[in-house]
Amino acid sequence: MLDYTLVNKKFRSSVEDVRVHRTAAGAIGTDHHLLRIKLKFHLNSRRKIIKNQLLRVDRKKLKNEQLKMAFQAQLNQRLQQPTYSPQTVDQKYTNFVDYVRQTSGSIFQEDGNGRKYKEWLTDEILDVVDKKAKAFLDWQNFRGTSLEAKYRKSYCLLRNLAKKKIEARQVESWDELSMEIENAIKQHDPATAYAIIRRLRGGRAKIENFPIFDKQGCLLTNSEERLNRWKDYFNDLLNVPSIVDQTTIQQIPPATITTSEQRRQDKTPTLSEVQCAIKQMKNGKAPGNDGISIDVIKAGGLPMAKWLHEIFVD
Repeated sequence: MLDYTLVNKKFRSSVEDVRVHRTAAGAIGTDHHLLRIKLKFHLNSRRKIIKNQLLRVDRKKLKNEQLKMAFQAQLNQRLQQPTYSPQTVDQKYTNFVDYVRQTSGSIFQEDGNGRKYKEWLTDEILDVVDKKAKAFLDWQNFRGTSLEAKYRKSYCLLRNLAKKKIEARQVESWDELSMEIENAIKQHDPATAYAIIRRLRGGRAKIENFPIFDKQGCLLTNSEERLNRWKDYFNDLLNVPSIVDQTTIQQIPPATITTSEQRRQDKTPTLSEVQCAIKQMKNGKAPGNDGISIDVIKAGGLPMAKWLHEIFVD
């Protein structure tokens, strides 16, 4: 028999069965025999990369004063707990991130499967809609009985109530959004105003498909021509020829500050400065590596600012 199989000693235990099929060789007129070997390997599976899940919070809950007070109370309670062993700055920051993520997740986390509701939808409207759905089922269950008129009347009342509340809330929501856009324009913050408008408009515009003008003012519609135009634009924008001699620039003395100003800049930040910095940050921005958004930090109020100030001054 000319056919054989070589197996490394390391994998000898993996061989489960070896068979020679003579019939297959006779059917094609050859002196070779079909040799079949059955192997069983235990391969190491690839480890799954576990990524930290983003903390998804409900924006409506972040505006709820009762939930914000409960969140601040838990933060204040955590700050009052004594620490029996000294901690480094990294350990303090890690404890801060873990506790804030856990606490904010339990208080402000989205309900259900993360389904997004309309911005104007409130808990009161959802409660009325649930009651209306239950009244409709009761009406259907008592169809053809003496109680049908009673349950039908109850359903009609709840249906009209839900319709009125939805219409009133939609008008109120549009007024609130209009005020937000108007305040953003008054505060010279057009980015926030246009972000609200884009969110209301919905969808995403494919900017890469928009035609652009070349240097002569002709419209470019071809994708390759548009890319070359962008290349020329940034090349001219970033590579501006300088008419100032480098020796002249090197002769300019470096700027100096007074001793009092240097002392002021070297001071540790105060609690009021931390609060002012938090207040100036914009809402709705993506969180950093720690997964804590500025909306959650602002909801923490004074206890959150105290905890951050404690980490900054360490």
